Amino acid sequence: APVMVVLGAFLLLGAAACGDDDGEDTPSDSPTSTATAAEISDTPVATPTEEPFSGARDPVEKAAPAVPPVAIQTATRYSEHLDYDRVVFDFAESAPGYRIEYVDPPIKADPSDMEVEIDGEAFLQVIFLGAQAHDEAGNTTVDELEIIPGLTSILEIERTGDFEGHLTWVLGLPEELDFRVSDLT
Repeated sequence: APVMVVLGAFLLLGAAACGDDDGEDTPSDSPTSTATAAEISDTPVATPTEEPFSGARDPVEKAAPAVPPVAIQTATRYSEHLDYDRVVFDFAESAPGYRIEYVDPPIKADPSDMEVEIDGEAFLQVIFLGAQAHDEAGNTTVDELEIIPGLTSILEIERTGDFEGHLTWVLGLPEELDFRVSDLT
């Protein structure tokens, strides 16, 4: 199945983006919620009520916002859909900027530069700008830092960096697939 990555902030998502019929990803009632979505697909599949998946493999960027406030990641969620898989990154405080692109291995952790093993043959790197996944005391604000979601197109989701306002996640995929990114409010 194709993949959709939803990048957001709790002001990007507090509760998700792109609501669907599984009930898990319903938009937040918070007036400061926003999100970003990216989808990945190798073979677009259309249903009678849906448009075919359309995406690309080119890098996608959004400029970093003025800080403060720094966007604080609060969750990483994922789900499988008929014609794509989706990842949702929830944030609080503000919406971060981002750069999403395929990268070649070896995958390196930031700032240690140590090699990180991630399942997959293709690696989609998501760098949030003006963001972090820890509180003022240095405690993580995200429960899982390495996720094996059991999805068709996303084999692993792993945080590889949280340093100086750059928060990095890498998605391990079976091959390079088209993806789509959108901000949700």
